[in-house]
Amino acid sequence: LTAYFGLLEVCKMKPGETVLVNAAAGAVGSVVGQLAKIGGCKVVGCAGSDDKVAYLKKIGFDEAFNYKTVTSLDETLRNASPDGYDCFFDNVGGEFSSIAINHMKRYGRIAVCGAISQYHDSVPQKGPYLQVPMIFKQLRMEGFLVTSWSHRREEGLKALLKWVMEGKVKYHEQITEGFQNMPVAFIGMLRGENIGKAIVKV
Repeated sequence: LTAYFGLLEVCKMKPGETVLVNAAAGAVGSVVGQLAKIGGCKVVGCAGSDDKVAYLKKIGFDEAFNYKTVTSLDETLRNASPDGYDCFFDNVGGEFSSIAINHMKRYGRIAVCGAISQYHDSVPQKGPYLQVPMIFKQLRMEGFLVTSWSHRREEGLKALLKWVMEGKVKYHEQITEGFQNMPVAFIGMLRGENIGKAIVKV
């Protein structure tokens, strides 16, 4: 539901646009990419391992890269979409967002869903400084909580279930067995070790 409403209501994607999503192999990011493809968009995703990049390509992302191994994030984003990005679904924040915003097209939309890069900070990061590109490109950036659309929950679930049944949305569950292993699973999720949804089976 976070992917559904964030993409449709915050990013307001349109067919033919280019969508960028980071943390793309996670539970939210992977669905964002697939919904964007259903909506007729080009999708560029980034993740933190080669296995995750392979997963993104398997589920239909047009371009995918491992941000940990690229020489230049700026150059990689430019090469993946030379004309820039209409929509950016941001799960990470920090340096990635600071660089990505410079690749947005005029009137681009940014949905701020998370800030993974900052969750462990003991000292606040500097920047990013977004005002200049936001002004001159006339961008719109909006943070959101999926609970804002609680009254439309049934609509979102019906749409997603339909696409899953049709094979248009695929999902991956990384299951950890045992309640006693919940801390390990949680820490692993925060470290980005999971592909798709991290679940603890008790």
